[in-house]
Amino acid sequence: MKASIVSTAVKCVVASLLALGLSACGGDKEVPKSDVLTQKFDQVTKIDGKTFGTFYYVTVPGGYPGGEETLRADAEFVFKKVSDAISTFDPKAEIARFNEFKSTDSFIITSYLADVIEEVVMQSRRVEQSMDPTVGPLVNLWGFGPKGEISRSPSEEDIKNTLEYVGLERFGLYRAGDEGAFLKKTDPRVELDLSTIGEGLAADELAALMDQKGVENYMIAVAGAIRTKGANPDGKLWRVGIEDPLSQGSKVFAVACPQSMAISTAGSYRNFFLDKDTDKFYSHIIDTKTGKPISHRTVSVSVIDRSALITDAVDTGLLVLGAKKAVEWGEKNSVAVYAIEIDKDGKPVATYSRAFEPYLKCVVDPNIMPSMPKP
Repeated sequence: MKASIVSTAVKCVVASLLALGLSACGGDKEVPKSDVLTQKFDQVTKIDGKTFGTFYYVTVPGGYPGGEETLRADAEFVFKKVSDAISTFDPKAEIARFNEFKSTDSFIITSYLADVIEEVVMQSRRVEQSMDPTVGPLVNLWGFGPKGEISRSPSEEDIKNTLEYVGLERFGLYRAGDEGAFLKKTDPRVELDLSTIGEGLAADELAALMDQKGVENYMIAVAGAIRTKGANPDGKLWRVGIEDPLSQGSKVFAVACPQSMAISTAGSYRNFFLDKDTDKFYSHIIDTKTGKPISHRTVSVSVIDRSALITDAVDTGLLVLGAKKAVEWGEKNSVAVYAIEIDKDGKPVATYSRAFEPYLKCVVDPNIMPSMPKP
């Protein structure tokens, strides 16, 4: 996934989340008849491809205005907009240029990027800063960022030194009226990494564009971040598979129906490096409190909420906290959270908040299925 946007340091691609809402995504699980929403669609527009170093899929039952060519052009426009703002791999992108700006002077950014950063900071504070956009230096230290891979884990001294310029208090975002906004570092070595929300942001942006065009039914899947609206090609609720973390072939562990909401999953089991000296595997999910990859038994956390940017930000932080705290957080904040951890016998076990339960039933519920919420 090392490409124009997504540093794999903070976000995992969960392949089975790209099930496109079709009946096959649930294996042998039968969808209740009560999830029928409309008649089947005679016309369906689909596109797929690569972006941010991973895959995307878009399905539009009922057809897209202008057809496949227009849908692909709209998707590419959105992906470039996001990449130009938050990529750490494209040296021309705003975040990449800010990271290379080794000064504590003001660095001018667009209002668009300022809005994104404000949202990420707010979501970070919601999850005890377990998701932290200043993780960039740790990402590079552990070999998951644009500065390349490593073969040996960093020393305790290197980790301690790097933590000196990691944390939300290490940078400031300031509005400048009509002149836009600017960022300031407290230390020239501060670097931001918004990769954890890149896929979700792209899904939200494309969903907003499709909403503006009056599209009533769609599924947008950018790696592990998904936005849904309306019905699938069979006139039923969109169904999304949550991957079995122990499977090698993207086996589905559970099926959820987001019901015109966003869903994303953060996982610790797909991207890692092997220390050649110790033969120890290190996950790409880094805890900024310790400066090290997580080492607990929680391997994935899925979240359903009103926007994919929010779910993309929150799921990473909840994965860092672990299953128990993640579900407790979901209960406290009435957020749909689904966590998988490996038990003492080596088997995956799921726990979830009460808010997630309706989405597992895959039946039409007017209380959780209004018109598409705005991101």
